[in-house]
This record gives sequence, structure tokens and C-alpha cells, in this order.
Amino acid sequence: MTISAAVLGRPIAHSKSPLLHRAAFQALGLHSSEYASFDIGAEDLESFLAAHRSQIGFSLTMPLKERLVELALTHGWGLDDTAGLTGVANTLVRRGGATSVANTDVQGIVRALTPGLNTYREAAVTAAISATAAGLGATAGVSTADGDGADRATILGAGATAASALLACRELGIATVEFLVRNPDRAGRVLDLSKQLGVSASTAPLRQIGPSAVVISTLPAEAVLELQWSPGFRCGVALDVAYAAESDFLQAAESHGLIPVEGTVMLVEQAVAQSEMFIAAAEAADAEPCLTQGPTQNAERRAVITAAMYSALEDRPGPAGD
Repeated sequence: MTISAAVLGRPIAHSKSPLLHRAAFQALGLHSSEYASFDIGAEDLESFLAAHRSQIGFSLTMPLKERLVELALTHGWGLDDTAGLTGVANTLVRRGGATSVANTDVQGIVRALTPGLNTYREAAVTAAISATAAGLGATAGVSTADGDGADRATILGAGATAASALLACRELGIATVEFLVRNPDRAGRVLDLSKQLGVSASTAPLRQIGPSAVVISTLPAEAVLELQWSPGFRCGVALDVAYAAESDFLQAAESHGLIPVEGTVMLVEQAVAQSEMFIAAAEAADAEPCLTQGPTQNAERRAVITAAMYSALEDRPGPAGD
């Protein structure tokens, strides 16, 4: 089985996608497979895709994510729920003559946050049980109520990535989201999506982060330097979707008791989801599927892909980029 895929975007030279996907192919023994990169602007995406029909799949980064959804709607391509709801997509796959697009950023955020969020929730339950047993209750200041942020997320920014973060929070069981924004007039998109998802949402100036189980920054590092953190934080998990070598945002989050999650975790997890889609499409084109046989084999394959991608990042440090 041979897979031909590529990453598209502008600029693209900084992208780590070729490094990640090539590492996955090698780890799976798909030595004849290839993963390229192309510098493509939104205005050229449609013609490029029409001229490159041999590739089974593409990863797309900025500024192409919204344009890909537009093309899917125009041409009647398959549109998964995550892409349809957020209005952005980062993956195109050709399978059995059909084209479909998806937003694996949502999966990437969910997978990145889940371990830390589970730790936070388990600690909250344990603390509540201990307080109840001691007869302290609310006087101990231990609660899973929204006042402690247990059912709440704070998202910095209100753009395309914030929409993906919102959907991820809904999948993680978060019922209330506050968007900290520089310009409230640009938050209409995420507020409308919140209503559609049944999530209670509000906006506030980009000044102070209140107690939340989840805090996600979708903004450039320089935009969050002056943020204040509420003293009410007891715990939680924080994700910076950017993945520079040092994150002042994550350092501040950790100093306030939150579990920090680097953007590289989201980067790898969304790429793993893409790789699985590329492989499934290639197997569908093969007469004899060779990698996917059942849930156990799928889980084993995912573990191999994930380990290979993390190893590749450790071996090749460099500028951030998807």
C-alpha cells in the first residue's frame, strides 16, 4: 500500500506536518509512501486540488481552512460535523471516488486536554468526598459548583481556532464558556455556535482569567502577556495552541495551579487523526487491507503513529508551525 499526501498552506516552509507524517509512514513500514508540502494561497486552492487528483489526502493550514469548507459546500463533498459546525477544515481525503473534508483540530484539542481534565475532575471529587466525610461541606471551600469553575472554560480569542476549541469543550462536557477577546464585535461567530451547541457563552475583555476547569489560548504569545489570573484558581488544565519553545501563558497557568499542556500535544493528536484517515482511505482503495483489521489493531496502529510523531519532534526541534 502506498499513500501520497501533502500539506498545503501559506507560508508553509515552517510546517512540521511533513516531519510527523513521514515518521508515521516509516514506523508503519509504508516506505514507498510520500508526504509533500506546497505553498498555496486560498485563491489557488480549488485549481490546485483539481490538478492534483493522485494524492489521497491533504492537510491544510492557514489561510486555507475556511476556503476548504466553502469548496466542500460548492462541490457537494462530504463534510463532517466538526467542519460543518466550526466552518473550518484542515483535512481532505479522497476515498472510493468521493471527497470528504474534516476538522481534526477538534479531536486534537479533546485528546490533548482529556488526561489533565480527568486528573482535575478526579481530584475535585476526592476533595468533595473528603470534605463531606469531615462534615465541612461548603465551609471547606470545596465544591464542584460552577462558582469554582468546574463546569466552565475560558477561551482566549474568538477566531477559527476558538470555534474548534469551543466544540472540543462541548465534547468534554463543559457547559459554560467565556471568551476573552480584544474586539467583541468579532465574537459573533463563536457566540452563535455556542447557542447552536447548547453552551452558555459570554465575552469579556482580554484582561483577567477567572476560575475555570479549562483555559485555552488561541492567541499569539504577545497578546496574552499582560493577562491577570484570578486568585480563585484551585486547579484545572491549560492549553496553548501555539507551540513555541517557551510559553509564558503556560508558565503563568502552572504557577496558578493549572496543569499545562503544550501545543505540540494538540499538533500531534490532530496529525494522528489525519494519518488514520489517510490510511483508511488507502486501504479502501487496496484489494487487501493490510493495516486495519479491528479495534485492537486500530488502537495498536494509533499507538505506533503517536509514538513515531512524538519521537520525530524530539529528534528535530525547530520553529513552531503546523
